[in-house]
Amino acid sequence: MSGDKPEDNKQATTDAAQKSAVTSRPAPPSSKVSKKTKSETTKSGSNLLGLLALLIAVAALALAGWMYQQDQLLAAQEENANASFKSELRSLSASQAEFTSLITAQREALSQLRSDNSARLDALSRRSQDLEVTVQSLATVDRRDWLLAEAEYLLRLANQRAQLSHDARSAAQLLSSADEILRDLDDAALHPVRAELAKEIAGLQSSAERDVEGSYLALQALASAAEKLKIYQAPTYQVVPVAEEQTGWQQRLQNGFAAAWEKLRGYIRIRHHEENFRAQLAPEQESALRASLQLMFEQAQLALLANQPVLYQRALEKSAAWLNRYYQLDEHRDALLDQIKVLAAVQVEADLPDISGSLRSLKEYLKSNRWQKEVRQ
Repeated sequence: MSGDKPEDNKQATTDAAQKSAVTSRPAPPSSKVSKKTKSETTKSGSNLLGLLALLIAVAALALAGWMYQQDQLLAAQEENANASFKSELRSLSASQAEFTSLITAQREALSQLRSDNSARLDALSRRSQDLEVTVQSLATVDRRDWLLAEAEYLLRLANQRAQLSHDARSAAQLLSSADEILRDLDDAALHPVRAELAKEIAGLQSSAERDVEGSYLALQALASAAEKLKIYQAPTYQVVPVAEEQTGWQQRLQNGFAAAWEKLRGYIRIRHHEENFRAQLAPEQESALRASLQLMFEQAQLALLANQPVLYQRALEKSAAWLNRYYQLDEHRDALLDQIKVLAAVQVEADLPDISGSLRSLKEYLKSNRWQKEVRQ
């Protein structure tokens, strides 16, 4: 057997050799040669058996070592396989956990999307219902209702113009437009509204002479003209070529003196001012001075729109003082001062009458008209 030890095989071989020797003892020796031959034969047989036993033992030992090595290799392979299997199992567990969390997130997102869609559908449903109600209400509105709504809008706009911009002319025009609409409706119940409109239009006629828009545009023109003002401008001269005439030297000398005198006269300018001129600003500060003068005119515009006469007059007086102080040598200064005097005489503050009575009367008419429609339905 391959599982027997080499020592057992060697012992069995020795016992077999001893038995064969005992068995061969009873035979009588015939001669010395035969004894010697038998002993050599026995010795060679025992050597052969020993060698065979040794080979068997070596083979068994090699087989045992090979089997042990195979067992070690199988154990190492099994351990590696177990480690790889455990690693793959951990990776699969992590992937499963990640996949589970992803599915949970997707479910939550889907639930949120469903809730959002449900809320949007509810909002759209409510909006469609509101639109349906609006369409139904508009279906019952006729041309008369639209004209009354337009007249109410014109009256509201007229009150805003009168209260905010104090523009009596625009407010009177808006009231007149509303009165024309009410006249076309030809309803006796609108007589109180038209009576109020007539009183308010008559009250605005006295204040409508004030041209706020024209004054505003005039101030804007002054601000634009201020950009062309200059503190001092050096005179420019051009040389006038003199044609040479074929005359004598005396005539040429006289012509030369005359041309020199004309050129010298061009360098001299005499202007009469009530005060002595003093250049109080450097030429490089001229742009800042013009910008300040434009701001004064813009301040007068704002004061005109805001119905502030004190601020309006103060801005115009200050701009006129700056023109007299810094632009004494400018040719356009006098024209600007004349325009400032004209604008200073404009009436800024105007007491406009109360024009809200027609709007209140129209609201009462609309309320009663709406009540009558509801009763009829």
